[in-house]
Amino acid sequence: MLTHRQSGKAPFLSPKQLELRERDARILRAARTLVLDLGYHGITMDHIAKASECPKGTLYHRFVSKEDILVALASDCLERRTALMRRGASYSGRSRERMVGLAESIALFTRLNPEDSRILHMTTGPVREKASPERIVALFNIEKGAVEILRGVLEGAVESGDLVPEMDGILDEIALGVWGLVEGSFTLIESGIPEHALGISDPFHKTWNFFNRSADAYNWHPLSSEWDYLKTLAEVRQAVFAEEAELLYGPGQWYGDQA
Repeated sequence: MLTHRQSGKAPFLSPKQLELRERDARILRAARTLVLDLGYHGITMDHIAKASECPKGTLYHRFVSKEDILVALASDCLERRTALMRRGASYSGRSRERMVGLAESIALFTRLNPEDSRILHMTTGPVREKASPERIVALFNIEKGAVEILRGVLEGAVESGDLVPEMDGILDEIALGVWGLVEGSFTLIESGIPEHALGISDPFHKTWNFFNRSADAYNWHPLSSEWDYLKTLAEVRQAVFAEEAELLYGPGQWYGDQA
C-alpha cells in the first residue's frame, strides 16, 4: 500500500489536527514578529503567549522555551534556503559553475530575505542549548541536508576530474572553508561591519573574489584565468533564478551589482 508521501497526496488531517497546526502557526507568526522587533533578549514566553492569544500552559506544552520557538523558526527559514540551494546546485554546467549556482542561491536568499537570515544567525550555540532535543535534531537534519548539497558538488568535481585532491581530507577542508566563508561573511555583512567598521565597500563582490581565488589555489578547474565566472553567474541568474534576480537587481540585469 502506498503511503501519503509515496502517492504524492497530502495526509488527511482531522479537524483537531488542523486546529493544532493552526495554533502552532499562530504562535510562530507572533514569535517571529516579536523577535524581529525586540530581539532575542527582548522577548519572553509571556510576550509570545499574549501576542498569539495562546494560554501560557498550552504554549509551554508545545514549546519548552522561547529558544525552542526560535529554533523552530530557524528550521523553517533553513528549509526554504536549502530548497533554493538545491536549485542552484542543479545548474547544468561544470562543477565550479554549479558551485557558482550554489553560492548565488545563498546570496539571493540573504539579500531578499534579510529577516530570515537574521533569525538563522540568532540561532547560535547558547540558544540551541535551551531548545528541546527533538527540535534540535530536526534543525541538525536540515543543516546536514544543506551541507550534503555542498559535498555533492565537491564530489562531482572530483569525479569529473575538475578537482584532484592532493591528500586525504581536502574535500572536508574545502567544505568547511566554503561554509565558514559564506556564513561568516554574510553575518558580518548583515551587521554592517565590513562597510562601517572596516571601510570595505561592495562586500558581496569581495566575498565572491575571495572564493574564486581560493578555488584557484586548490587547482579547481576551470581556473579563473581560463573561464569567465561572472558570465557564468549571469547565466545562472537568468536560467535558474530569473524571478529572484530580477526582483533584486531589476529586469534583465543578470550581471547584478556588476552591471
